[in-house]
Amino acid sequence: MMRPARHLFVLACATALGGCVSVLPEPFIPSALIALPAERAGAPASPLQADVAVYPPESSRAFAGVDIAVRQEQELVYLNDVRWSDNAPSLLQGAVVNSLTKAGGPGRAAPAALGADVDYEVRWRIVDLSAGRETSPGKVEVQVSLLDAFNRRMVAQETFSAEGSPVDRAPRARAAALALAAQRVADEVAAFVARTAVARPQ
Repeated sequence: MMRPARHLFVLACATALGGCVSVLPEPFIPSALIALPAERAGAPASPLQADVAVYPPESSRAFAGVDIAVRQEQELVYLNDVRWSDNAPSLLQGAVVNSLTKAGGPGRAAPAALGADVDYEVRWRIVDLSAGRETSPGKVEVQVSLLDAFNRRMVAQETFSAEGSPVDRAPRARAAALALAAQRVADEVAAFVARTAVARPQ
């Protein structure tokens, strides 16, 4: 005589669980993912004479993820419906490595996470990585330090920046303009490293 009541209890639990699942938010799927592809990287004019480890740039939380920041007077908001294909520091790190691998010379460049034995380290920081409002230009600015890998002394330091103006106010156009500016900065960082990282005496 107790079985119907038990079945009703199980059915009620299943219904309750179903209700809980149904209120979960739908996963967000952006309409476009913005990358810095290897084929877009430019080769430095100077050959790379030493082995270099490139670290991901440090950044504030505003620029550390996949959301694309928009500078709006004294605050930062984010572009709708468009994201970076990876977190921004990793994209910039990869762009510099891609550029350095196109340099001639006996030197090699690699992400620092590989733990390779190198002569120099590239340590840097994102100062700005934001699209502009409407059709205003986006801006990328980084501060780069080249360190001696043996004694951690600074060899050289420089700041690089670039701007990119979108063709229209659409989020995808604004993100694309920012990506082009980011690639130009990455190429400039690679050129700086290639001309500054002198060969080690044998």
